[in-house]
Amino acid sequence: MTVALLSDIHANLVALEAVLADLPSVEAIWVMGDTVGYGPDPADTLALLRERGATLVAGNHDRAVATGQGLELFNSAARAAAQRHRAWLAAADRDALAALPLTLEPADGYAICHGSPRDPLWEYVFDARTAAFAMAGMVATRCCVGHTHVPATFRTRDGKVMINPGSVGQPRDGDPRAAYALLDPAGETVDFRRVEYDIDETQRRMRDRKLPGMLADRLSFGL
Repeated sequence: MTVALLSDIHANLVALEAVLADLPSVEAIWVMGDTVGYGPDPADTLALLRERGATLVAGNHDRAVATGQGLELFNSAARAAAQRHRAWLAAADRDALAALPLTLEPADGYAICHGSPRDPLWEYVFDARTAAFAMAGMVATRCCVGHTHVPATFRTRDGKVMINPGSVGQPRDGDPRAAYALLDPAGETVDFRRVEYDIDETQRRMRDRKLPGMLADRLSFGL
């Protein structure tokens, strides 16, 4: 069994299409939150993931767009984008986002969430020590997360593993290419991948839709 791990697509349809075109044959697609927010194409991004039968959990941007939860914690650009997405999306899409679970266990021994198991919407995990505390109460020994926009694997002293595939639509590790990973749950192997996509086209769409300029500009640098 091979699973595609995607996270933080952030309504970047061009990047998502590039990732899906790059995928080998996979049995499942797990999406670790923040499917919307920031980018120009929230409705089409959600539609494409539904078409591909992806399994999604909620991210903080998904909740902000769907219900307004946490908007006060966003910077002005992120807040403006979330409010625009809320206005653009049909009620059915907003309801679907609001209904997304915070955590799921889609395979034996594996859990997925956006931030961390102890704070699924908001905790950033950048090191193994934080991962160990965040996974302490978990029954599952493997957890796939997102939120940081930085690909990583953290192994704890008690043998648990946290996997972050990085961001499809808003990379922040200095590499502007879309990030994703391939997971073999049985063999417990992870293959981190990067894909070129038409950044200029995404930026054009963002500017045409009057999204904050800095959100478009940063795509060029992966920051």
